[in-house]
Amino acid sequence: MRTSEQVLNQAEIERSGLGARIQSLHAILSARYPFIGRIALAVYDPGTDLLKTFVSSNDGGPALQRYEATLAQVPSLASLRETRSPRVVDDIDDRYPAASTHTDWLKAHHFRSSYTLPIFRGADLSAFLFFDSTTRAAFTPTVRAVLDQFADIITQLYLLRLSAVQHLIGAVDIATGLARIRDVETGRHLERMAKYSRLIARGVAERYGLSDEAVEYLHLFAPLHDIGKVGIPDAILLKPGKLDADEWALMQQHVRIGEQLIDHIIGDLGLQGDEAATLMRDVVAGHHERGDGSGYPRGLRMADIPVAARIVAVADMYDALSSARPYKAPWDEARCAEELRAQVGRGLIDAACVEALLGNDAARREIRERYAD
Repeated sequence: MRTSEQVLNQAEIERSGLGARIQSLHAILSARYPFIGRIALAVYDPGTDLLKTFVSSNDGGPALQRYEATLAQVPSLASLRETRSPRVVDDIDDRYPAASTHTDWLKAHHFRSSYTLPIFRGADLSAFLFFDSTTRAAFTPTVRAVLDQFADIITQLYLLRLSAVQHLIGAVDIATGLARIRDVETGRHLERMAKYSRLIARGVAERYGLSDEAVEYLHLFAPLHDIGKVGIPDAILLKPGKLDADEWALMQQHVRIGEQLIDHIIGDLGLQGDEAATLMRDVVAGHHERGDGSGYPRGLRMADIPVAARIVAVADMYDALSSARPYKAPWDEARCAEELRAQVGRGLIDAACVEALLGNDAARREIRERYAD
């Protein structure tokens, strides 16, 4: 059990992600109710009907991470969307005897009762908040009355966090639109980039310590990687032939332009040091760096390239190889894999990121086909 001395101070909380904020609240709550061993938030994506682990605070043991399921597969939660009311489970073993990934995980970690609340943004379901206990029938009316107050705080933190991220995205929305218009890889390139990046991020999350929160931010921000192209002249950006040395040097400036644009936005929104803002900047600033130091703009070596940038670099490279361009036909999967592994062999791109993409063959092909130009 955590003590109140372990609560993060306010400055640390403000610089951290939502997960740390929930951990600080859990520490306060644990002082009163030590039997509450877990608080978790799962986000809902109505476009895909996916319910995805996002942040959690656990008393000892590992967290449930990188788990997703369609809401249609979880009728007990789907019903909460309709009733807009919380759910109490006094005995998880008795209530849910059938096997499922989430229920099996709870049982394996000795959680025996739960209190679940749906979170809405306006009329739309946005997330579920879970309180879990290792004690059966822990969530009495008296306990729930207190938890409801904490749930209100967590809900507001989550919605404020969601709003901040959306403001960050909204602030570059016009520039993103320009990037889409001016991106030489037109069509659905940016949508595929986002999906490939999330696929890779989930595959390397354990290796590189990426939280579910960071994976979702990467999915949101990957399409902004080349946003600096808005500042490149058409004569260079749209030139059909090979760029000469001076033109290539100017083209490379799109990374610096993108950095400046993102820095202005982060500063205007007061988000310096924010986890999501930092990840966005890493994507824009680092996706053309290469592991042997031959990339730009800083010539970083692999160990110094942010993981988010390594992920986006692999996603971008695979999409370039597998898609049609004015100068080439799309490569088949075998040729794409051969080239990516050759790039790994030369120390240019991250081996784990490449294997995370190539190793999930069904999901990768589904993205390529579903979001084809």
